[in-house]
Amino acid sequence: MPFTFILRRFIEALAIPLLLVFSPFCVANALAQAQSSPAPRSDNQVWSELQLAVPINNKIDLVMLGVLRLGRNVSRPVNERVGAGILVRCGKYLTLLPSYLYVASQPTSTNHSTEHRITLEATPKFPIRSFVVSDRNRVEFHFHSPSPNFVQYRNRIQIEHALRLRDLHGFVADEVFYDSVASAWIRNRFYLGVAKKVNKHLTLEIYYVRQNDSHSHPGDINALGSTFKVRL
Repeated sequence: MPFTFILRRFIEALAIPLLLVFSPFCVANALAQAQSSPAPRSDNQVWSELQLAVPINNKIDLVMLGVLRLGRNVSRPVNERVGAGILVRCGKYLTLLPSYLYVASQPTSTNHSTEHRITLEATPKFPIRSFVVSDRNRVEFHFHSPSPNFVQYRNRIQIEHALRLRDLHGFVADEVFYDSVASAWIRNRFYLGVAKKVNKHLTLEIYYVRQNDSHSHPGDINALGSTFKVRL
């Protein structure tokens, strides 16, 4: 049932951006209320992600992406993303993933936005004794409505280790964000979770993430996340 649930959420992620585009009255109403209720500094959320990889050859996959985040204390959707990318394996230790996402965001009742996001990603990954270390580097170009457009650089260091429990792998990671508008490192995310390869087609990750952000509202977030990685 979890896989059926995530597919349903993926379909919803396709529909919600269209509703936002064709609902200008909702945006106008949100702007009218902006002065009456201050935006919260913190939130509790649930993050769900689906990655569907279709092999093109033994080095290249077409990857389709869908994301749904429930926020406002897990009471409603606050972020929906849908897009695609090309995963390229460059040798044994390096992968590249250029991608495109359409993003709709409603973090508060008075803050609604959409964007087209182009991401260039490079991730070296290598073993150190019984650990696996990866260093994901992302440059994201945000074409944002309302303005301004901006660029972010993200760096995530992750350490994985096999656990002696049902073939699980534990991981811990930390990610920092540099923002071109603020000209500063504005955000940090700490991750703690487990991953399991269910079969040759499905890998599942469950994790906790703590975000601290000095510029966004809400910026300080506690979230429980799940990622379903399906490879056909």
